[in-house]
Order: sequence, then C-alpha cells, then structure tokens
Amino acid sequence: MKNRSLGFTLVELMVVLSIAAAVLVIGVPAFKNFRENGRLTNTANDMLSATIVARTEAIKQQKQVSLCPSSNPTGDQPTCTADSTAGWIVFVDTDGNCTRTGDDTEPLLGGRALDNSNVANPLKVKYDGECLSFVSTGFRKEVKDKTTLNHILICDSRGTAPQAGTNVSAARAIIITATGRARITRALSSGMADDVTKWDPAGACP
Repeated sequence: MKNRSLGFTLVELMVVLSIAAAVLVIGVPAFKNFRENGRLTNTANDMLSATIVARTEAIKQQKQVSLCPSSNPTGDQPTCTADSTAGWIVFVDTDGNCTRTGDDTEPLLGGRALDNSNVANPLKVKYDGECLSFVSTGFRKEVKDKTTLNHILICDSRGTAPQAGTNVSAARAIIITATGRARITRALSSGMADDVTKWDPAGACP
C-alpha cells in the first residue's frame, strides 16, 4: 500500500496565503487606527486627570493651584511655557500669578510629557490660554495679565475630521467650565458651542 502525503497541495497553500493577505489588508490599518485612538484617549484622560488634581488640591489645601503648558514637564525644576506642546505641570501657585519659574516655594504636584513616540504622527495640542488656576472654592480663577485656559484641543495628523462611519471626531477637546468642572468631548455638529470642529482655533489641527 502506498503512503499518502499529509502535506498541503499548491492550491491549498495559495488559498491560505490569499486569506492571510486579505486579513492583513483589512487588519493592519484598523490596528493602526486603534493604536492612534488609544494614544489620543490616554493623553486626553491624563490631561483631564491633571485638571481634576489641580482643582481637588486647591480645595483640600485651601490654596491657589495652577496648571500650565511646560517645555520641561519632567525636568528637575519644570517651568511654565506658553503654547508648549511638550507637556504640562500642576503646582501650588504661591504668588497667584499663574506662572512657575522653577522656584521651590511653589511645590510641584504633577507633570506629564506628551506621548510623541510616533515621530511620523506627533500629537498636536492647542491651548486657548496660558494657564488654568483654581481657587480654594474649586472655581476657575481669572489671573491678571494672563489668558485663562478653558479649552484644550488634542489631535494628530487626522485632524478634527469625523472617524469613518461615525459622527465623532478623531480629536479630543477638553472643556473646563467657570465652576472648575472639566470634561472630554468628541462631539461634531451637535450645535453646541464646545463642538470639536468649532474648537479648532485657527486650524490648530491639520
């Protein structure tokens, strides 16, 4: 009796390779999109957490606490840097001027650098103000000679356009109300003043 081969035939191998190629064509872009969405979500959540920490500490310590963009958020003495997209810091604003210049008299409560590990698609952040301050009541404070930060837009190369098959933006917008409460939105065309598309200051996102 002749032994029968247990291997694949050429036709079977070609079918398997065709299926694998189809899966890759569909799966790779979807995985890339999933990863990019995850980075935006994590960054927006980190920023939201920072505003909550700043507000909570202001109430707990009964002191003014501020959050600002920083070009050196993880340095030994991080400072405020207007419009920086490197990251942000939260600190006890001892002198109430919504600026940290590296002085130890203004204790640092936290700092985070943006995740720009994907050099080909860096994150873009647009702040509508220089600094965000909370007073002991938890309310947002207007600081003299400073533009108050109340909207933050976080996006990547996809801009503020809606995601395929959805009515929500790929970008994330964080809104901080006058009472100090903050939230994340991805809303598009809902008629609200804080829609992401209405919150793309001067084409901050491509």
